[in-house]
Amino acid sequence: MQNILPKAFTVAAVGALAVGLYAAAAHAEVFKVTSIAPGMSPFVVNTAISKVVNRHLEDVEFQVNATGAATKHFVDAATGKADFLFGSPTINWLLANQLGPFKSFDNGAELEKQVGMIFSYQIGPYHYVTRADSGIESLEDLHSKSIFVGPPGGAARGVVLRAIEEVAGITPEDMDVQSFGFDAAIQAFQDDKIDVIVLPTNVPSPAIQQFALTKKIRILDVDVDKMTINASTGGTVNTLAPDAYGDSQVNQTPTRTHGAMVNFSAGMHVDEETVYQVTKAIWDHLDEIHETAQWLPNTITREAALELVAGRLHPGAERYYREQGWDIPEPVTFTSGN
Repeated sequence: MQNILPKAFTVAAVGALAVGLYAAAAHAEVFKVTSIAPGMSPFVVNTAISKVVNRHLEDVEFQVNATGAATKHFVDAATGKADFLFGSPTINWLLANQLGPFKSFDNGAELEKQVGMIFSYQIGPYHYVTRADSGIESLEDLHSKSIFVGPPGGAARGVVLRAIEEVAGITPEDMDVQSFGFDAAIQAFQDDKIDVIVLPTNVPSPAIQQFALTKKIRILDVDVDKMTINASTGGTVNTLAPDAYGDSQVNQTPTRTHGAMVNFSAGMHVDEETVYQVTKAIWDHLDEIHETAQWLPNTITREAALELVAGRLHPGAERYYREQGWDIPEPVTFTSGN
């Protein structure tokens, strides 16, 4: 028993730390909240929201699941298998038009309508990171190199592969593209098993900070002037400072890259009153969300919350915003050809 109890307590403690949630009342309704890997911006955002919801809403309990790709999470929410999620206008577009990971679907447009946005924010710049001694100094040096560009079937994978081809003329067949999830890819780069890792994340990224503790790193410049950046699907242009990750970052000048507007959303099966109360809790306790990470005060803001409404607002969120007198822009729709 002495050997078993410490292990049990350790597992429980790690689980509580990873999700960072407070125990909810026994009678609270449990909602599944999906996100990508710990250390990435959406996980931080969804965990911060979950803390606030579990602390302030007696009848609602959020449980965060951080496995799998966001494209799958979107379909899970659309079909009632998940409730709240990290969403992206790119995913709305791919699903509505049955492209990329959804090319085999025959009901993509119908599924896309089953998710409603709550608020938007920037996921952060795409960091194209390599070791300083890798010999890779630009995207043109990626020929035959091992690279992680996002999980198989994930929206980020297509975005990054397209960017590399547009900027450097290098196709997936020209590289050793790894088929990891985010967690495994971060560990593989840390262990020097891959040459380049591309992570969309706010600055400073905990994962990239960890890289910089053990190795010199270079962040590759992306010539955004050669890219097709579509603002209607959330595309943005970003710049990373040469010292964003301290002395272990060897860049001498700022690096250009691309980013994306993403969102916190809910399946349309989640009742209006619950989403209304969740939306209210988020904005009533925004200071608590901001305490979770140093970049959050500049990322989740009232000014940017409705900057891009992907598809539609969830009726519960829309009711809150109308009651509060917020200006609600027309949603961006994702019909064929957009």
